[in-house]
Amino acid sequence: MKRPLLILLVLAASGTAARAQSNPTFTFAKPEDAKVESHQPPPVEWKAQVKGGFMMTSGNSQTTNGTVAAVASRKEGNNKLALEGGAAYGRSSVVQANVDPAMPTEISSISRTEIQTTNNWIVKGRYDRFFTTNNSGYASGQAAADKIAGKSFFGGGQIGYSRQVYKSPLHTAVAEIGYDFSYERYVQTPGKTLDPVAIHSARLFAGETLKLTPQTGLNASVEAFLNLNREGKAVNVSSGAPGVDAFHDTRLVGKLGATTTLFKKLSIGFGFTVRYDQNPAPLPIPALANGATMYAMGFQPFAEKVDTLTELNLIYTFL
Repeated sequence: MKRPLLILLVLAASGTAARAQSNPTFTFAKPEDAKVESHQPPPVEWKAQVKGGFMMTSGNSQTTNGTVAAVASRKEGNNKLALEGGAAYGRSSVVQANVDPAMPTEISSISRTEIQTTNNWIVKGRYDRFFTTNNSGYASGQAAADKIAGKSFFGGGQIGYSRQVYKSPLHTAVAEIGYDFSYERYVQTPGKTLDPVAIHSARLFAGETLKLTPQTGLNASVEAFLNLNREGKAVNVSSGAPGVDAFHDTRLVGKLGATTTLFKKLSIGFGFTVRYDQNPAPLPIPALANGATMYAMGFQPFAEKVDTLTELNLIYTFL
């Protein structure tokens, strides 16, 4: 009697195991679970890089240009803080013709005039809070200036949601949506008062990184800012009058980059950035104004709507 009962128990256990194997389930461990099991705090991840470039020419072409930038981040558990800053400056000595007032059609001599061709800086800070591996919230702030583009200062902050859309050993795709506040103060023009402008915008972002080899990687991103408010004090690029309606001051930023490691901590990087501003800032008085001090009544030129930046830098990674 005991043997048949034992056989039945074995068969019943075998049937239960078979049913369990035919209906598999997958359980994903949470970061909190791993911490409890290991009883160890998560490791702190530090990253820091600096990059720069310099060029000087003399003789017929007399120019001086330099750029410098630094990036640092700290990630501990579900929290990440990133800081970055950069500056670019350039001057050129341009040949200028001098005319004798008695003979206005003839050039009597030439001279050189020093003008600024590049003058901008930016400082950014961003905090990310990871809710899960693929979902996080972010908050950031920045301060910057670009005097050649007519902005003596611009800054603001952002808040929103970030989603890691796709992740593999070679690809990482991220999408973000959020709110952006920007404050712009313009380079003043003699005879006119340009009021600061506050812009409330919806922010959209999509980025992709691709690892080609262990030493080389590519990255690309596009960012859009759609103004939600009417900018009553902004000068309209179409009419020259104050007032820019909602969704008529769209700003776009596209970036493409490639980095390859030369040595253990030294890399070379190529980058291309294009910026579009639907309603750019009023243009300051040009450096070579031939003695003029103000624009004519009813005339107000604006900065270019499209700016591009091409970079080739040496990058040194500290951490």
